[in-house]
Amino acid sequence: MSIFASMKTFLLALLALFLTSSAYAGEIGVVFNALMNGRPLVMGTPVRVDNGKYFFSPRFLQYYVSDISFVHDGGKRTKAEEIYLLVNAKDAPRYVVGSYDITNIDSIEFHIGVSYMSNHSDPSLYPPEHPLALKEPSMHWGWAAGYRFIVLEGSAGSTAQTATADVQLHSVGDTLYRRITLPVNSTKTDKGVDVVLNAEYGSLLQNIDASLGIVLHGLGEETIVMTENMATLVFSPANSTSVQDNAISASNISINPNPSSDVVTIAGGISEADVRIVDMAGRLVATTSLRGGLTTFSVASLPVGSYTVLIGADNGRITRAPLSIVR
Repeated sequence: MSIFASMKTFLLALLALFLTSSAYAGEIGVVFNALMNGRPLVMGTPVRVDNGKYFFSPRFLQYYVSDISFVHDGGKRTKAEEIYLLVNAKDAPRYVVGSYDITNIDSIEFHIGVSYMSNHSDPSLYPPEHPLALKEPSMHWGWAAGYRFIVLEGSAGSTAQTATADVQLHSVGDTLYRRITLPVNSTKTDKGVDVVLNAEYGSLLQNIDASLGIVLHGLGEETIVMTENMATLVFSPANSTSVQDNAISASNISINPNPSSDVVTIAGGISEADVRIVDMAGRLVATTSLRGGLTTFSVASLPVGSYTVLIGADNGRITRAPLSIVR
């Protein structure tokens, strides 16, 4: 082997070592898996709440997450300085916190609401894309009160058919700033590390009788209870999954139709492989096998949402491709 070939081999090995050691350092994301009574949240769909006492149909849910910290890699602590998330329950569930030197996250700490100094800042000073900038609908209640920490709106009634009474609960006030600490399983991705949290928004109305409708913007009994529910009942860690790419090129994977509602056909650039479907929380929801480079299987029982198809080759590598379920 020539000296040039040896040098090339050495450099390639060094590059592979670098990529392996740093593959999961970088972008840190938090995924809020929106649920209502254990099923994916669908705006405008009535569900039973408050231990089944009445039905609630959500139409809007938005809240602030701030003062985020991660405990990671054997006890290290990293705080995301001056990072605010404006979480909208109907939007894409993943929010990028920033880029940090983190490989594995053990726990996350965050607050619901906006800290005192920022809560009484001028929203017009922030650029339009900033979570604390002026929004439509407005999340700022005024100079004295500050921001709306949580906005929950919808309609309620004793049955799904009669769930028409207006519900508006807006949590406002510095005393409603709440801390949440959770152990988590982090999901390693090709971009960095994600933390997936189940967000059971049906619990927001626990011990709140809104069956006849209620409108409360500010600090009151119901908004205090709703904020406590957010801090103690809504969030829980989801199961994780770790995948590696580069086995079968994603460009060689064909998933049709996609989006789908009942049957999916997968054709891949490999004759035999195991196929797994996982949801946004990393939970395994379906399995099948690729034989002769083709498989057709039912997705009729899967709830509406976004999924990932994991195709495993004999060498242990896994390739992933997105799959959407619509109805």
